[in-house]
Amino acid sequence: MKNNQKPKLKDVAELAGVSIGSASRALSVPHLVKPVTLEKVSAAVLKLGYVRDGAARALASRRTHSIGAIFPTFNNPAFAEAVQALQQRLSELGYHLIISSHEYDQGQELICVRNMIERGVEGLLLVGTEHSQSVHDVLNSSKCPFILMWFLDGAHPHHCVGFSNEEGGRMIARHLISLGHKHIAMIGGVAAYNERAHYRRVGLVGELLQSSIELPGSRIIEQPFTLEGGRAGLRIAMEMTPRPTAIVCSTDVTCMGAIAEARIMGIKVPEELSITGFDDIDFAAVSVPALTTVNVPSSKIGISSANNIVSLIEGRPFARRERVQIELIVRQSTAACPD
Repeated sequence: MKNNQKPKLKDVAELAGVSIGSASRALSVPHLVKPVTLEKVSAAVLKLGYVRDGAARALASRRTHSIGAIFPTFNNPAFAEAVQALQQRLSELGYHLIISSHEYDQGQELICVRNMIERGVEGLLLVGTEHSQSVHDVLNSSKCPFILMWFLDGAHPHHCVGFSNEEGGRMIARHLISLGHKHIAMIGGVAAYNERAHYRRVGLVGELLQSSIELPGSRIIEQPFTLEGGRAGLRIAMEMTPRPTAIVCSTDVTCMGAIAEARIMGIKVPEELSITGFDDIDFAAVSVPALTTVNVPSSKIGISSANNIVSLIEGRPFARRERVQIELIVRQSTAACPD
């Protein structure tokens, strides 16, 4: 091989002293190759700086072994945890993960879907159950297998892995009712094109009504799912009459922002004001005070989604509608309603 030439598979095989077929198997299915052969091929690859031609492999096999996953945002640590689990499990199954985000923009989501399909992904994972008709049209016309992950809310016929946001909202409502709270406000996300914000609100409002506690729209504050969104929401809530004794935040990040702002305003949490979150991200347990929140098993969603999309692609049986369990975690950010 000349110095200016890109190393080929035959160069790897020659250096390792094995056949081209053995070298190819060592790179494609290393667990099926003898350890001695694998060690020789690995050393040759490292020495030559060999990188397989993915486009050529895909052309020859008509497969890319790639899966696309489109998230609404990467700002949420819960999504980041799911991506990590998803990537690791897909790698174990012999697939490569390609990710993208649309920031709750339906037009951008359609672009992401088209881009993924054009790049030859063998399957798609979409967050949420509500997507534009244009997205479904593209998926149907391309015959691209897909699974909806994260949420089960809403009536739909598609494969999905997730939980009910509405159920989570009801869990929080029952907890606050048990503590005697009646004056409640919510710092939720912008509900448009955002199932998390919408269904968590639906669950909360519905459960409160069953106990004759109203949560009117004027006490639901729409803010971004950010620390600053939580801060701004807290300031707005504290101007309400009567002042809320409890605030429900749609995410833990929003909740932390609200608690930080309460501290600046001299409001004691939870003695004077209870605040709840949703997701149970890692920081929730070490926040001061630690957050009362709904635990969402993000890693399990990622692993199950990986297993199911690969089973769908390869024609193996799997759960068409897989529900993962959520639970309320009661910590120090909530307490009995003050007199």
